[in-house]
Amino acid sequence: MRTSLNRVLKPSFSLPLLACLIMLALVACSEDKTSPSTTAEPSASAAYTAKARADREAAQKAAAAMASFSSDELRKLAALAFREQRLYAPAGNNAAEYYLAIRKKSGEPDPLTESALMDLMPYTVIAAEQAISRSDFAEAGRLRDLIAVIDAGAPALPRISQEIAD
Repeated sequence: MRTSLNRVLKPSFSLPLLACLIMLALVACSEDKTSPSTTAEPSASAAYTAKARADREAAQKAAAAMASFSSDELRKLAALAFREQRLYAPAGNNAAEYYLAIRKKSGEPDPLTESALMDLMPYTVIAAEQAISRSDFAEAGRLRDLIAVIDAGAPALPRISQEIAD
């Protein structure tokens, strides 16, 4: 009985063969293959540039359109965007940009507008961080610029700028 157990439990291959198999597995795993991220990098860069350009154009068109609205119309648009949860996006059609247009139009500081912008700041910062984490640097840059216009001294601004640069 003992001899039959030893035969079953004994490996049927030798130690040098096992060493060769391990070496082959290591070589196969360490082979330098071109990863999809390196081959897709030029197209990702082109997509980033195209998205950034489109966002800039949308923001410029929206700023031109917003200049023709009265403060009351801008307040209505901002309130609607807020209700529809368009707090910081899409570019040119969100509550933050409408409130910034109101700030720009009025010669005096408006407590309601400033309060709304400060309420929107944390959401915008979180959105910028999420854009960075998903490598959407065009959106992260747009949101960073939005944060800078809302509050140039925002504590998160240098960190977000550095993360985008890195």
